[in-house]
Amino acid sequence: MKIIVIIVTILNILIAQSEINELSGFQIDTLYTDLQNSQIEWIGRKMTGEHSGTLGLLEGWVTMNDSIVIGGKFIFDLKSIKNNDIESPEWRLKLENHLKTEDFFHVDSFPQAILKIKGNNSLYKKNNLESISLVYADLTIRGITNEISILFRLNKSENNLTAIGSVDIDRTLYNIKYKSGNYFFNLGDKIIYDDFTIKFTIHTLTF
Repeated sequence: MKIIVIIVTILNILIAQSEINELSGFQIDTLYTDLQNSQIEWIGRKMTGEHSGTLGLLEGWVTMNDSIVIGGKFIFDLKSIKNNDIESPEWRLKLENHLKTEDFFHVDSFPQAILKIKGNNSLYKKNNLESISLVYADLTIRGITNEISILFRLNKSENNLTAIGSVDIDRTLYNIKYKSGNYFFNLGDKIIYDDFTIKFTIHTLTF
């Protein structure tokens, strides 16, 4: 008898919560990333220029409360790092392989980077189809975790959501100090700047 009472009580709580969410206009959903059509780009800068390329996503999802991102997780495949600005195949491959060594992302030991979204500060909502938000997330690279903030625009269509934005990341916070002017001296024009940029266009799968 007690078990029945407990089950009925739990069901009543769930029904009541559902009614509250419906009345408030909020709906919590988990949406998964369209891995094939989403794009991650990187830009690394040095004193004499810059290089750019792409990075693959292994997994991704976000938790939505109405039209606001309140959580999520993205796993990046660091072994998939590609360069797209060097014309010579030989030198392009040389850079890609160097980025995978211990000087940079050390992918043999740390093949993935992980981003976990912890919260959201909705800054501007143009209408039901477009908004601008700032999320707070933990980013783990080479086993080291730091909190970062990411500004992005969220567009809603009839079938999916698209997040577009960029973020600058200080590589030295993740023990990537190769040719950093803040840790090595007399580098001259060989300095590689500490911040690199990630640009992203993330699509969710069709609703």
